[in-house]
Amino acid sequence: MDRVLGWFFKQTEATPTYHQERCLATKATGCRICADECPHDAIRVRRKVEIDPIDCTGCGICVSACPSLALTPRGPAAPSDVALRCSQVAGNAPSVTCLARLLPTDLLRLADADGVVRLGRGDCADCAIGAPDVPERVEATAMRARAIAAVLSRELQVRIEHTERIDVEVQDRALSRRELLRSGSTSAKRVTASALAPLERLAGPEQTPGARPALPTDWVDTLALYDAASLAPETLVPARLPHVVDGCLFCPACTAACPTDAIQRRFEDDGATTLWLEPRRCVGCDACQQVCPVKVVRMDEPVTWERLAAERTELARRGGEGPPGTSAR
Repeated sequence: MDRVLGWFFKQTEATPTYHQERCLATKATGCRICADECPHDAIRVRRKVEIDPIDCTGCGICVSACPSLALTPRGPAAPSDVALRCSQVAGNAPSVTCLARLLPTDLLRLADADGVVRLGRGDCADCAIGAPDVPERVEATAMRARAIAAVLSRELQVRIEHTERIDVEVQDRALSRRELLRSGSTSAKRVTASALAPLERLAGPEQTPGARPALPTDWVDTLALYDAASLAPETLVPARLPHVVDGCLFCPACTAACPTDAIQRRFEDDGATTLWLEPRRCVGCDACQQVCPVKVVRMDEPVTWERLAAERTELARRGGEGPPGTSAR
C-alpha cells in the first residue's frame, strides 16, 4: 500500500522542478527570493532550496520570481490554445493549476492569429492555491511576453477575465492551430513553428555529470524565436547583459556566482588575464553584479541582437597585447 501511495503522490506532485546547478542560493549570493515570495511558506533555503510537497500548491509564484530560472513548472507546458482557465474556473477550456505558472513563451504560444490570449481566473483574494496578487504577477509576465512579441513585430493582447466559466469551441480550436501552422509567409511559419515545437517538451535534457548547466527552457525558446525571425543586428532585444568598467580585480567572484557558466576567466597565451561572456548563456539574473567586490560589473546598457547573438565577448583584459572588448559570432 505504501508503494502505491508513493507512486500516486509522485504522479500528482505539484512542486516545481528544482535545478540546483542554476540556483543562486548554492553560490553564496544570499538569494532567498523563492522563499520570500512563496505565499504558503512551503520553501526553505539552506544549502539548497527545499520545497515541502505537502504545503506546495503548485501555483508557480516561485517559478516566476526566481531570477536564475532554477525553478520550472512540473509537468507539460500550457496547451496550445487561445484560452486558458485556472483551477477555480469551470468550463471546457484547457486549464492550469494557477495562472501564475505561465511563462512569457507560454503566452506567445497561446495567442491566436490576431495575437489575443484569454485567461480566465477565479477569486484570487480567497484562493487557497495562489495569492491575491496573481493578476498583477500575470500582467508582469504579459509585459515580458509583449516585449518579445514587439521584437518579432507581432501583436500580443493578454486579456485576464475574472469569471466563473470559460468555454471554447473544440472544432474552432483545432482548426485555429492548423491554420496558424499552415498560413502566412515562410518567415511567419518559421517563427510560429519555433514558438510551438520547443514548448511541447515536458522537461529539458538530463544533466550529464560534469557538463555545463543546462539553459532554462523558456530562455532557449526565446532565443529560438529571435533566431527564426532573422533580426537586424541593431534590433534592441529585452535582455540584460553585464559589462565591466575599469577596476576589475579578475577575482573568481562573478564566475563562481554565474548560474549558467556564462562568464569565464581565462589566462591567455600572451600573458593576459581576461574575462569573457557568452551572451546567449546569460539569463540576466544580476548575480555577477551583486557579488562583485569592487562593483565594476554593470547591467545598465541596452542590448542589441548583435550583442546577444555573439558567440562570446571579452568583458575585461589585464596585460597581454590584445585589445579589450573583442566579440565573436
